[in-house]
Amino acid sequence: MSGLWIVGLGPGGPEHRTAAAERAVREAEVVVGYGPYVDQCADLLGEQEVVRGKMGEELARAREAVERAKSARVALVSSGDAGVHGMAARTLAMAEGIDVTVVPGVTAALATAARLGAPLADDWATLSLSDLHLSLETVERRLTGLAMSGVALALYNPRSKTRTEPFDRALAILRQHRPGDTPVVVATDVARAGETLEHATLATLDPSTVTMRSLVLVAGETAMWSGEWLVALRDLAPITAATPAPVTPAAAPPTAPASPAHGGAA
Repeated sequence: MSGLWIVGLGPGGPEHRTAAAERAVREAEVVVGYGPYVDQCADLLGEQEVVRGKMGEELARAREAVERAKSARVALVSSGDAGVHGMAARTLAMAEGIDVTVVPGVTAALATAARLGAPLADDWATLSLSDLHLSLETVERRLTGLAMSGVALALYNPRSKTRTEPFDRALAILRQHRPGDTPVVVATDVARAGETLEHATLATLDPSTVTMRSLVLVAGETAMWSGEWLVALRDLAPITAATPAPVTPAAAPPTAPASPAHGGAA
């Protein structure tokens, strides 16, 4: 049966892929994806035709997956969940007339939260800092509203070697609207080989620790440390938002505590 399966592979290793995702890739005749995402499911590949894409070719990749799905069983793969800053939206927008199934996956935000404890147990939001398809002014407007709200934030696509301004400006907005001692964790390659968790606060965060492979988790106003666990307790929410004192960035990054190991990749 021809059709298109848009598959979220989860944050990293196979232990966090769903059974539905594995089945969709194994049973596909054609697997389409950004090269590193294809590598992420290499253990599921056999006789399938594989179409590997490059960064920046997302629209072309979506078109090819849709066209192929008219006569073949196609799996279009993304890391995390394809509907969260992934390939699902742009592909569905051009998929009229073909049978499509969207297969959910574990996101980097959820994997990071599991590493830390339960920092997303209260309200939270996810925001991409990429200005590739959206103006930086719009990103800043959205971030300002979220910063003022006090909810926990998961920031995707935060910073690269050549694209540093969006994160610098985002950090300035967060420091304007939240206390300097707000916990921040930079999770890089979460649930993958080489995973690191850098612990900081808004005042001490060193932007150089952030890369395009990082997710930056900013704790919400109800977060607290319980031993080694960062937890959000909804009943701690203030009735009105506190006015933060001006934040002066640290002159040098602090020594981050060792990332706790909690029994395997998240």
